[in-house]
Amino acid sequence: MAYQVQCSQNDDFMIKSEDEHEVIEHVKEHAQEKHDMDLSDDEARDMVQQAS
Repeated sequence: MAYQVQCSQNDDFMIKSEDEHEVIEHVKEHAQEKHDMDLSDDEARDMVQQAS
């Protein structure tokens, strides 16, 4: 199963991986670097969608 997140802040960020933990870490890093937001693991996990 693949997991993905696409940023909803009108930028081109999108991550897709078979590893949910990897997706969460990249989402948290993107949020911090590009949007000055500190997300918890749970907040980032809530953004994850299953991808086909």
